[in-house]
Amino acid sequence: MTRLQATLLGTFALATGDRRPIPIETRKARALLAVLVMAKGQPLRREQLANLLWSRVDTRQSLASLSQALYSLRRALNGTAPDLIKARPDTVALDADLLSADAWELEAAFTEGGEAGQRCCLNLYEGPFLDDLSIDTEEGYAEWRAAERARLEGYAVDGGTALMAAWERAPEAAEMPLVDRLLSIDPYNEPALRVRMLLLARAGRPAAAIEAADAFATLLSTDLGIAPSDALADLAARIRAGAFDDAASNASRPRRPVPALRPVVIAMAGAVLLGAALLWATLAPGPRPDPDIVRLLVRPFDAGDGVAPDLARGFSDDLSTALVRRSDIDVLSRESGRLVADGDEASSGASHVLRGRMRSDEDRWVLNVWITETDGGREIWADRFAGSEDALRAVRDATVTRISEGIGIALTPLPATEPVALPEAAVPAYLAALGRLHSGAPEGNAEAIERLTELAEAHPDAPEPVAGLAIAYERVAFGADDFARAAGLHWLEGYLRLKRELAAANVEHPDILAARSRLALRRLDHLAAQDLARRALDLDSAHVGALAVLSRSLALTGETDAARRLATRAIVLSPAAPEDGYLSLGLAAFADDEMDRAREAVETAFLTARGRPLQLLALRSAILAGADEAASRAAFRELVAALESRPFGAWRMGDVTYENPRAATWRRPTAAEAATLIRFADAAVDARFRNRLFEASGEAEDAQNMARAVPLSGAEIEERLFDRRIAGRRTWLVLQDWTQVRTADGVLFQDGAFGPLPRAREGRSRVVDARLCDRWVWEETEIENCQLVMRDGAGTPSVLVGETGWFPFVTAETGQP
Repeated sequence: MTRLQATLLGTFALATGDRRPIPIETRKARALLAVLVMAKGQPLRREQLANLLWSRVDTRQSLASLSQALYSLRRALNGTAPDLIKARPDTVALDADLLSADAWELEAAFTEGGEAGQRCCLNLYEGPFLDDLSIDTEEGYAEWRAAERARLEGYAVDGGTALMAAWERAPEAAEMPLVDRLLSIDPYNEPALRVRMLLLARAGRPAAAIEAADAFATLLSTDLGIAPSDALADLAARIRAGAFDDAASNASRPRRPVPALRPVVIAMAGAVLLGAALLWATLAPGPRPDPDIVRLLVRPFDAGDGVAPDLARGFSDDLSTALVRRSDIDVLSRESGRLVADGDEASSGASHVLRGRMRSDEDRWVLNVWITETDGGREIWADRFAGSEDALRAVRDATVTRISEGIGIALTPLPATEPVALPEAAVPAYLAALGRLHSGAPEGNAEAIERLTELAEAHPDAPEPVAGLAIAYERVAFGADDFARAAGLHWLEGYLRLKRELAAANVEHPDILAARSRLALRRLDHLAAQDLARRALDLDSAHVGALAVLSRSLALTGETDAARRLATRAIVLSPAAPEDGYLSLGLAAFADDEMDRAREAVETAFLTARGRPLQLLALRSAILAGADEAASRAAFRELVAALESRPFGAWRMGDVTYENPRAATWRRPTAAEAATLIRFADAAVDARFRNRLFEASGEAEDAQNMARAVPLSGAEIEERLFDRRIAGRRTWLVLQDWTQVRTADGVLFQDGAFGPLPRAREGRSRVVDARLCDRWVWEETEIENCQLVMRDGAGTPSVLVGETGWFPFVTAETGQP
């Protein structure tokens, strides 16, 4: 019998013994399984489980909901462990012999004790218990989850602290990744901080050790109102006095040009991303990174006295962008700067690491900045400088100049005339918002929206806040559901706000151009998508988002060699978040009918992705269909599960009253509908993709559904849609009725908030380059959406393809509203 692995520390997951994921469709079904896992085989009463997860309805309905969730679990487990759940009339339990769980292993490691057990405690703790599985509406469950989280975190902290005490006595045995793991769990853990200082000093990085001590002292003072112990102060004094110079005799710090670099490979911590490196080497036939080019990883700066952490992080992001635009070095992505673990810099492909600390001293900004080599950790350059508090951009430019002088890189001159930018007084607030935006967290994204909106309203001509809002609202519209929830918006509201910001932007900015490129790709306008992405890359040659969308468009249109080269560069620049690059590699391999390579690329993207992009899930389902029927069916179910929360906030979209928003606005997609997520330009490749999706779904192929829709010409659009009424067909995401009427001269009327024009009732239509372009006004902003009009195999106009999806319709004879 298959022994399953449950992951409860960090992101919830269930997998087979060979690490194939088992998707569980609903949030409460996953929570139910977690509760049963933590019972370790002990039976739990049905009433207890029902009250824990369905407390807001009466007993009869809660027990029915429990039965439905158990049915959902049994269906998911049917092909792998059908006997895992032991349900009785009054109780439910799991067969603990068929399962292992990281939470159980953590408890056992803590009980074992000793250095091996203590190491295991830290290695196992991937994050807070059920970090992605909150259910705010269920107080009982929330209390249970919080208690379990505190207990398990306590095991990791106590075990790790005991390990630090041993390592402080014998630092040669210490491992930096585990030290940093403990500090990420407990940032106030002084024993871990002291061990970190010892490791830095012994590696020839005394300045970094002292900076770590200063930052820790600031943290304790700010958050807890206390000072570090005498032991930490004594250690800092010994480091300043050079007590560890003998242990780091090779750690001299000459100010010299950076030496020639060795060839690098792309990898990340752990076996998964080592596999990614090997895959990249196999799949990417294009040139390898030039070994003579500096490849710099910029870490988020630490915040000292008078500086908020968000501001310090935002400043390092802004500095990173300035280095990209003014030098020929490769600067790795912001995500990599945040996510690559200390000690893994070399395996990320970086040749050098830039770190810094920022503080405020009366009316000045004070920066300490240093650069280390990833090969050995030797500090090759360090400097300290200051600048006026009302000239933060000047401080940034001076920092770039000093860095270039210190490590011997050439800079392009600053432009003689800069575009309209934020006034200096607003720059600190903008950089703080940037720090929140680039945190990668849904809550940080929502906070960034609030801060950037204030800046955009106060400085309407400045492009920076608009570019930031475009990124934030695109996440709400098309990212993981948590972004919409954190912002309190329906995903279509995120789309409308994205369109509003882009309509207001009147300057060339790489983030704005990349966002427009992704929208163009969604409406299948490859020429526009590629042009916009290339313009973004002209401004920022290391813009990972532009590289990703350009490589994806090229893969879909059959230019697979160029797609591979660009996708490889995106992976090189973003080793900590390479999923977009690997998705493009998977699309290119699928287009070339190289299924083994396609599967390897997509599995790597799947394992490294922080979310579950819908295109990735659809492509994975299609690829697996040719090799593993059970895995492809599971992959298609995961695609369905990823869409289950899209109706969140649907009541906000119109004047429709919902008793059950989910049932009223969403259903599971058919294979034909899921196939709209990816469309290859080559008809044969597209047919292969659609056939495989049908196989993955288990549906019978339908000749009409399998027919490839063909775009109408401009003349056909005018003939068949103007002076006509069209009625929308209900689909997986639009279970509300909608109609449109276009008069002969292009006046447009829409009935239904969920139609192709979200929240619109009237507008105007025109035909541009064989596309139906509709304009309407939303919140005093004119918005335009240009759509393909497709006809099905019978030759009838049947689908509008726009930026928010595919909208099937039927046509009536007259256009009277």
